[in-house]
Order: sequence, then C-alpha cells, then structure tokens
Amino acid sequence: MKQLEKGRISSFQYMCMLLVVRITATTVTFPFMTDHESPTDAWIGAAIGIVVSLVLLELIVRFSLNFPNMTVIQYSQSVLGKFLGSIAALLLIGFWVFDAAVAGRAMGSAMVNAFMPETPVLVFIIVTAFLSANGARQGLEITARWSELVAVGVVMSALLLALPFQAMNFQNLLPILPYGIGPHLKRAAIIVAIFLRYSVVGMIVPYVHNRKEILRYTRIAVLISGAVLIAQSIVLVAVFGARATSSAVPTLQLVRQITIGEFFERIEIFPVTLWLLNNGVNMGLFIWASSLGLAQLFGLNRFEPLTYPIGGLVTLLSMLLFKNYVEQIHYLIRVQPIFVPVLVLGVYALLYAGFSIRKLVLPKQGNLEAPMILEAGPDEIE
Repeated sequence: MKQLEKGRISSFQYMCMLLVVRITATTVTFPFMTDHESPTDAWIGAAIGIVVSLVLLELIVRFSLNFPNMTVIQYSQSVLGKFLGSIAALLLIGFWVFDAAVAGRAMGSAMVNAFMPETPVLVFIIVTAFLSANGARQGLEITARWSELVAVGVVMSALLLALPFQAMNFQNLLPILPYGIGPHLKRAAIIVAIFLRYSVVGMIVPYVHNRKEILRYTRIAVLISGAVLIAQSIVLVAVFGARATSSAVPTLQLVRQITIGEFFERIEIFPVTLWLLNNGVNMGLFIWASSLGLAQLFGLNRFEPLTYPIGGLVTLLSMLLFKNYVEQIHYLIRVQPIFVPVLVLGVYALLYAGFSIRKLVLPKQGNLEAPMILEAGPDEIE
C-alpha cells in the first residue's frame, strides 16, 4: 500500500499538537463553557470534565495503539469490514471538517467582537482557512513544528494569568455549589465534547517516532490543558465576578488590564497573535487529517490536492453553520455536548465491539492489523 504521508514527528510534537487543539477552545470559548446560573464555581465543572475526558481518551488512544502502523481510517475497514468501516471513517472525516469550521467561526467571531466590529467575519475565516490548508498541504511534520512553537508560546502566555493578582477578589469564588451539582455536570459535558477533538490522534499515531510515549504524552496534554482551563476559570471569576460571562472574550479583557512597570501596556497583542496562530495550526491539523483520511479511504495516490478544496469547504461551512453569534453559542452550549460524544464515542464503541468480536471469532489470527504500511526504522517499531 502506498505511503501517502512521509513525515515523522516526535512524542513532544505530538503532545504540542494536542495542546493546540485544546487550548484554543479553552481560551476563546470560555463564556460558552460557563453559564449565568453558577459562574462563581465554574472550575468544579471543568475539573469533572477533565477527569472524564482523561478516562475516555485513555480508551481511544489505547485502541489506536493496537494498530500502530495504521490510521483510524485504515483500521476501521480492517475491524468492521469494507462497508461499515467506510461509514465509520466518513463519520470521523466529516466530524473533523465540521469541527474545523466551528473553530474557524468561533475565532472569527471572537476577533470581530473584540477588535474589529466593522470587519466581516468572513475575512478572518478565509485568511485562516487558506493558511491552514497550505500548512496541511506541506504534511504533518510542518504542522507539528508550528504546533511546537505555538504551544510553548501559549503555555508561557498562560503565566499572564498570574499578573493581575492585586485585582483578584477570591470572595467572588463563593458560594460553592449554590445550585447543586447539576450545572457542573452540564459544564463538564461541554468540556468532554471539546476534549473529544482528540479523536484525531487516530490519524497521528502511525507517524510518531516513539509510540511507547504516546499514552504518557496524551495524559500530560490533557492535564496541562485542564490546568490552564481551571486557572483561567478561577482568575477570571476572581477578577470580574459574575461579569466574567458577559464578555465575548473575557480573557482578552483581563489581559488589557495588565501593565508592566507602569510603562508597558496593551500587551494583548501577544496572546492574540498566539491565539490566531494556534487556531490556524488547529484547523490545519483537522484539514490534514480529513485530506489524508479521504485519500486513504478512496485509494488515491496523493492527499495534497484535497487540502485546498477541504479548506474551501471549511470556509463555506463556517459561514453557513450559524446565522449569528447567538446560534453559535446555542450550538456550543446545547448541541455540541450531545452531538460530539454520540458521534465520536459511538464510532469508537462500534470499533471496540468489532475488534472484540473478531478476536473471539478469529482467535488464531491474533492481532488484526494488516501488514505494515509505513517504512519505519527499527527504532520506530515497538
């Protein structure tokens, strides 16, 4: 079978890509992950969501490691057969395209609301989608290098959360659980839905040098992303109180209040630049996964020609999915926590069931993985 993706990435770059996928959502869509019913203790729902996500992602990654030399598109057909496997693969590809469109619209709306209210959101989406598709066309290795730079910068910029310490009033974090655990379970469902973007690891696993480290670095990525989200929740509520949910991008409002030495102000340009790069890498990863997945599914010789058409589709969907900001919020709060887990977990549950049945029916065949399709070196094979 022809090798379509020739790039290889390190375990650290793999972790950085996961951070990019997750931290963009936690930073830009914070208001969607809270509500006016119980904003003071938003960190509790975040903590619950992180624990649940860690368990679910552990199962997804462990399953992918059963097929270390195959992408999820390829082993879906090996496990479920040609017909069901193709349906499962198309569902995942469709989800990645859809999620890239949602991410592009969320970032575009955030930039319009926070900076340029007179600028059409389409401008931000077109520019980001084009650059993302161009990066995806260069292959996984280029995307990984960019994510390495961006993730380190984003994590370092998270340290800015500690600067407005004098403005924090920790009484704003009280009361705890005034409405019971219900609101936090809803919030946790939103967190889990966003973490299930990590379903894309099924496309990345075959191209990681040291696959023994994949599970550990996945856990680290989840914990770092979770720590940033919890810290963000605590700081924003401590500074703004219940008003933290009234701004489209409260993190940006927080950064605008920071001054260094009474002479260095307006430092929001640094985190905003990182967020834009972050979102570009995020969309690029999903466009790459969708392009490669379609090429593998339909037996094409190259995936690169698909990147620009998929980038165009992402742009179109970004504009058609939501008529306005209110519809976007409704999707992220009400629809996404149901739609995403049902789709992603449903596909992987089907894969688990098919894998278990085949192991019982064909016990003598052992591992179901097809012959190795990657020309990996001896240090890359477990």
